[in-house]
Amino acid sequence: MENILWFAVPGCLFVGVGIGILITRRSKQIHKQPWQTQTEQAQIGVLTQKLVHEIRNPLNSISMNLQLLEEDFSQSHGNDVNLANRIHRVHTEVDRLDLILTNFRRYTKLPPPNFELSKPIELIEEVLDFNEPEIQSQNIEISRDIENLPPVELDPIQFKQVFLNLIINASQSMKNGGVLTIRAKDLTNKLQIEVQDTGDGIEPVYIDKIFDLFFSTKEEGTGVGLAIVKQIVESHGGSINVKSRPGHGANFSIQIPVTQNT
Repeated sequence: MENILWFAVPGCLFVGVGIGILITRRSKQIHKQPWQTQTEQAQIGVLTQKLVHEIRNPLNSISMNLQLLEEDFSQSHGNDVNLANRIHRVHTEVDRLDLILTNFRRYTKLPPPNFELSKPIELIEEVLDFNEPEIQSQNIEISRDIENLPPVELDPIQFKQVFLNLIINASQSMKNGGVLTIRAKDLTNKLQIEVQDTGDGIEPVYIDKIFDLFFSTKEEGTGVGLAIVKQIVESHGGSINVKSRPGHGANFSIQIPVTQNT
């Protein structure tokens, strides 16, 4: 039993590392290039979904067998704390890989925006109203500086996803509490929304990488949330920028055209 267990633990880790490398390499082919036709982009999307499916099958098998090994081990080797901890760590990494796959699939399946005339203030307040209790429970104060904004042609579901991802990212950076500031301005031909936190900030060396798929400065981050934000904002013809100093928080600013050809 113990020999099998010692083989299974490093074996699972090896598979996990291989999966991570495979996904990372495949993700580099996902970004749409100007020279790609819609058919080529669709083919890449289909291949990506097949890849995710083929990875998830053995990953589920690994998870199930780990659980069985853990149960058998607890009955016959219950006092070996070190080995039990190793099994638990492998379980944790398998769960993490499964989360990466889930988020990666969301990223690759993001549909084109479904534009409709929307009121940005209402969408912002919907997201804040739903998430404010949880944010405040983390000792984070929410400050609003929101101007009267005109209706804008955008995808309301995707817009709320952008805003949600940004406030979650900001909240996670303030582990000891702080202030989350939401600003919204009408720049005549553009809508500008800022999400600012008083958290740890971002090291200068990471600023240019912060929107890259699978890049994260957080220990438990998957590096997909901000990549999705950038993808959605750019699909609306907009742009996103970040300013930050270590120890002085970060300011994420998005701009979206007020008029949009649908």
